[in-house]
Amino acid sequence: MPDIVISEFMDEAVVREAFAGRDVLYDPTLVDRPADLAAALVDARAVIVRNRTRVNDALLAAAPQLRAVGRLGVGLDNIDLDACRARGVAVFPATGANDTSVAEYVITAMLILLRRAWFATPDVIAGKWPRMALIGGEASGRTLGLIGLGAIARETATRAAALGMRVTAADPLLAADHPAWKLATRVDLDTLIAHSDVISLHVPLTPQTRNMIDSGRIASMRRGTVLINAARGGVVDVLR
Repeated sequence: MPDIVISEFMDEAVVREAFAGRDVLYDPTLVDRPADLAAALVDARAVIVRNRTRVNDALLAAAPQLRAVGRLGVGLDNIDLDACRARGVAVFPATGANDTSVAEYVITAMLILLRRAWFATPDVIAGKWPRMALIGGEASGRTLGLIGLGAIARETATRAAALGMRVTAADPLLAADHPAWKLATRVDLDTLIAHSDVISLHVPLTPQTRNMIDSGRIASMRRGTVLINAARGGVVDVLR
């Protein structure tokens, strides 16, 4: 039986290089075959997942030798941290691996949406050129509000400041004297939502953050505010 199980997609060249000489089972279809995944984990000491494999009591019970969970990403809402802790299983997220990539995504999405180019796609396909609708607005001089000021948000703040934006942030878990506040003006959540031209979400999905952007908070945003979810889908109540 394998010592390490990888249940979701991972670059095969990296798998060969990183785990050369180790007993590894790489099968990205295991995430959709829970019975086979449980069977593969009987003697495994480590499992590597992305965001679809549910590392819960049932999976942990099937893996009595498990000592480590590797997460190819930083969100941990698919991993029962308490259950892992109770069984002495360490959890290792890929902290920092995609900070630059996500920050660049946020800036790209912001510029596209401020310029409104995305919304002109059907007209352009139809052979029209809605020039005035494409003018949109500049990022410079606008306010970017970051909900959460972790590593990715800090990278985003640096890039937004280079574009001439004002950057504010709301993060009650970050101490007031933390050096990260040099990158953004500290405000409370409701102030940020009411006064930002662009809002970017950078929080984990927890019971406290689930649906934190609800109908009331959306109604309090400025007309035309751009909302970018760089966190988890559940942070925004899409049914409202």
